[in-house]
Amino acid sequence: MRQVAFSLLLVTMVVGKCIFDDDGWKCNKSNPQCKRNAGSLYRESYHACSYGCHKGRCASACQGWCKLTDYVPHGCCGKCAEWCYLEMNKDAGDYVPCTTHDDCDAYRNNACAGACSA
Repeated sequence: MRQVAFSLLLVTMVVGKCIFDDDGWKCNKSNPQCKRNAGSLYRESYHACSYGCHKGRCASACQGWCKLTDYVPHGCCGKCAEWCYLEMNKDAGDYVPCTTHDDCDAYRNNACAGACSA
């Protein structure tokens, strides 16, 4: 019984992480269409995109070429490690400056300022 519980916990930990968690990025759990079914233990971060401060600009995980191999809901992320800098203003292409991951909280749902890259 303990072995089954440990296995479920391990799967929950592995599957439940955002892709860039290990780099200290935060996990964007605010998009309701990125959540898995309510009965799942790892639903909050299964399709959530990582975001954080990278080289002085806010960045986020995104789906570029990975759309061809990973099926995820629109606006969500999968297991593919693609990312982009976030834009400050819609259609302006301005980057969001930052010094910490927390500086990017208000911009985590903004569009990419450019293309997704691996």
